[in-house]
Amino acid sequence: MIMDEMYTFITNKGKRAYIWTTIAVTKTGKYFYFYHLSSDKGSKALFDFKHDLPNVAKVYTDGNYSYNAIFGKKASMKKSKMTNIIENLNSQIRDKISYLVRRSKAHAKSFT
Repeated sequence: MIMDEMYTFITNKGKRAYIWTTIAVTKTGKYFYFYHLSSDKGSKALFDFKHDLPNVAKVYTDGNYSYNAIFGKKASMKKSKMTNIIENLNSQIRDKISYLVRRSKAHAKSFT
């Protein structure tokens, strides 16, 4: 499984929202996409999202401290061949989800 996070603004730059994105890959190579919207980037938000995810042996992430706190030894901070795929998913989420579309890719209309 590959995880990443991104942020957007809600109505003004003082109100950030974080979007946790995940791609889970089965042994047969099928992709499953997940995302979770939260008001903070901390471990509690990631813990809430973890309950919606499948149980996996390895989680590839960037250097966010929350991944180690939640996944422990399962979290790997190495870049993998899936890094471009998760970044592409992040871009598509910004482009396609209507409440994230506004003036630019980093500015949203509302939290819901």
